[in-house]
Amino acid sequence: MDYKDLSDEVLLKLLAASDELAYKTIYERYWRVLFLKAYAKIYSRESAEEMIQEIFASLWQNRKERVIQHLESYLVTAVKYNVIGYIRARVRRQEKFKLLAGSEADNSTHETIALNELARKMHEAIASLPDKTRQVFTLSRIEKIQVREIAQRLDLSEKAVEYHITRALKLMRIHLKDFIFPATIGIWLGTENIF
Repeated sequence: MDYKDLSDEVLLKLLAASDELAYKTIYERYWRVLFLKAYAKIYSRESAEEMIQEIFASLWQNRKERVIQHLESYLVTAVKYNVIGYIRARVRRQEKFKLLAGSEADNSTHETIALNELARKMHEAIASLPDKTRQVFTLSRIEKIQVREIAQRLDLSEKAVEYHITRALKLMRIHLKDFIFPATIGIWLGTENIF
């Protein structure tokens, strides 16, 4: 059986059964496009490579617990949120450095303005989520709590938690569509719709 010919759905089933060849096939199928998406936003080859490695390591580590409906969407969303986390961390480091240096922030640069606008839009997007969806999203994506534990904490089924996460991601994608991976990158990569 040639794994390269298998669909994502079949590869996901094999991955859940700890099939290392399925994992390797998924990695080879998606690592380049994911790397390019990350690199296009953070402009650091080393950080982008590290980010993609972490996403694939997490995919393997959580292969039995995580239910993934659409592999490509899942991986692209993982890149998006890792990029957001990277940018957030960078902004925090810059703010901390400016405080330590005793200098006032120079908000006139394009990058700082863009990062501040992205952070503002992210907060708006999270605030606009319905209450339960926002609560589940915050626990999942910000506090990094597993689906099973969220279900127990909130007295929900795991399916309900997954529903709220999916719903939140769709709404966040719509709210942030102008800020993350513009269409020009999709044209450059030869894809019509990245998100």
